[in-house]
Formats: sequence, structure tokens, C-alpha cells
Amino acid sequence: MDKDLEHEQGWVDVVLVGGPMDGTVQPMPHASVYADPDPGAYLIPDTDLKAPDDAPGARAVYEPDPAPADPLRWIWRGWVP
Repeated sequence: MDKDLEHEQGWVDVVLVGGPMDGTVQPMPHASVYADPDPGAYLIPDTDLKAPDDAPGARAVYEPDPAPADPLRWIWRGWVP
């Protein structure tokens, strides 16, 4: 397999900062970080106890700051139901 293609199809570790998953290292597909024009993810915390009382099962929104910020450091932006 072509080395560039293999790298693009691989995984990278994203560090989550703030919110319910602060300090977690989350593996993400390489393309989700470097090829997506709006990278980010709605993640399920490891326990519902971390979700807001009025929105159990809510997803934590994590996104990187715009370039030139580190694309492997995603900041907590809030909750989505």
C-alpha cells in the first residue's frame, strides 16, 4: 500500500481539553482531523453522570481551534442533545 495513503487511512490521537472528557486521548481517523474542513466530534462521555441533569445522554462537542492552532488538541464547546 502507498505510504501516503496508508498514513491518511490511519488513526491519530487527539487530546481533549476541558469539559467532561478533559485529558482524554481519543483516537480519531486521520482524515477526520486533517481532511475535514470542519473537524470535530460529538462524543459520549464514559458515564451519564457527566452529562447535564436536564439532558441525560447528551454528547460533548469537541473541536480544534482554527489554524494555526494544534489540530490534535480539541477544546470542549458544550453539549448537544
